[in-house]
Amino acid sequence: MSRTSRKARRIVAAVAMFPRQCIQPDTRLDDLGLDMLDRMEIVVAAESATGGFVQGENDWETVGDVIAACRAAVIYGECQHGANT
Repeated sequence: MSRTSRKARRIVAAVAMFPRQCIQPDTRLDDLGLDMLDRMEIVVAAESATGGFVQGENDWETVGDVIAACRAAVIYGECQHGANT
C-alpha cells in the first residue's frame, strides 16, 4: 500500500471516527456515515497532507475514490512545484 493511500485512509478514519484497520479502499463513505461536511473536512486534511489541490468530493463513493483524489493532488503538486523551479 502506498504512502498516499495510507495517509488517505488515516484521514478518512479520523474524520469517520473508525479504527484505521476498518477503512479499506472498497469501504463506502455512506457506510461510514460521512456527510458533505465530513467530506469537506477530508478535503482540507488531504490538501494539507499532500500539498496539492484535492477535488471531486461530490463524486466520491468509496475510500478508493478519496485515495485516487489524493494521488492526483500529489501529482498535481509535484508538477506545480517542478514548474516553479
